Amino acid sequence: MRNMLILLLALMLLPLCAQGEELPILDYSAVKDRFSSNPRSVKDIGDPFVLKEESGYYMFATGGSIGFNVWRSGDLSAFEKSKALKKVSWASGDYWAPEVYRVGEKYVMLYTARLRENGSLRTGIAFADAPEGPYEDPLGRPLMDFGYATIDATLTWDDAGNPYLIYVRDCSENTVDSWQESHIYGVRLSEDLLSVQGDPVLLLRPEGEWETKSGDTRWNEGPIVVKHGGKYYLFYSVNGYWMKEYSVSAAAADAPLGPYTKQAINPLLMYTEDETGVTVSGPGHNAFFTAGDELFTAYHTHTYPQAPSGNRQLCIDRAGFHTDGTAYINGPTLAPQLRPLQEIGCQSVLPLAVCEGDGQGLLTDGDFCVSAASSAYVWQGSRVSWRWDEPAAADLLILYPAPGQALSGSVTFNGTFTASFHLDADGKPGQAVILPFEPLAVSEMRVDLQDGAAGEILLIGKE
Repeated sequence: MRNMLILLLALMLLPLCAQGEELPILDYSAVKDRFSSNPRSVKDIGDPFVLKEESGYYMFATGGSIGFNVWRSGDLSAFEKSKALKKVSWASGDYWAPEVYRVGEKYVMLYTARLRENGSLRTGIAFADAPEGPYEDPLGRPLMDFGYATIDATLTWDDAGNPYLIYVRDCSENTVDSWQESHIYGVRLSEDLLSVQGDPVLLLRPEGEWETKSGDTRWNEGPIVVKHGGKYYLFYSVNGYWMKEYSVSAAAADAPLGPYTKQAINPLLMYTEDETGVTVSGPGHNAFFTAGDELFTAYHTHTYPQAPSGNRQLCIDRAGFHTDGTAYINGPTLAPQLRPLQEIGCQSVLPLAVCEGDGQGLLTDGDFCVSAASSAYVWQGSRVSWRWDEPAAADLLILYPAPGQALSGSVTFNGTFTASFHLDADGKPGQAVILPFEPLAVSEMRVDLQDGAAGEILLIGKE
């Protein structure tokens, strides 16, 4: 019924514009509430993990020596903090990298902390009846002890429902030749998640040129697994967390314990800079959550990008996969980005249309081409059109330029209403052309580019 009302309103508006007349573009304030920006309001944290529940979003993060807080939010902008896990008996401090999963009727937290007796890092597990906790330690000891320091544990399941623990053998107790290295391992867990089954398997170690910028100490850490298209995608962070080069990469396998192959396009998420210096520093240790049909990643960046330290802040951007199996992340961004479409009652209507030209695969693939890593997925054409069998209600057009490029051109709706646009190349990371207009029943749309190349085009309407 709501769609019908929007379409009727749009059709009533059509005669107000004479044929060939420029389409009036509204001020950004008309749609401002649909957008949000990085960084978010949560500071002085690290290693964020977001759990999406019907009751809201729950964010957990590294935060100190006395357990873990949880930040609850309804919109990923405003957060309320409470205590999720108090200190546990076996740990002396350094509570790091919590992750929380809903398993049946329980919520399971994995985390890192230091052993009281010798200060070595270990992986703990805790359970709660609600996402915000309180979480309780069922073992009174670490989940497992392989005789070396472990951090950054995460969970995944195979197609048969068997659980697997993916974790990091920490560089503090792992010497390889003359280097201290953090390696990623995997091991099967029991059904109740309280014991390991079999021996750990080495999955990843730092090898690529982009992974070894930290000298004699090297990292593959912060693992998180996403299943897509029958494959297991293992995202991980490289280099020292205090470095601007701390960044996120990806590898893929056919089974939880590999073998994993690091994808050709890496890193996916890395620092940005302009003539003033570094603008986003150290984006890393990411985790994923879904809102509706959209995939998002939470990660941290240095609060003070030109003086990086352990003070980090929460950022959130979209992510996804190309049809060729390559993973991408639409970040890091500082410019306004659409909030989850589910939250704002909107939908993307270009996927409902037929593309007349060569742009469909690149302009609506979900990759906004924010990062230079996505340069291969930029559309290099000058004209592209779409046609709808049934008119679609829309009121917002967003055009993303190729990385570091300006973007100029025009858009024409229904062969009649035209609007021009221009975007300079020196804006914030993730900048886009944002064109709000009165609701319109769109049956045709044509985009003509005079300058630059486009990474993505979004046409948005209320559901």
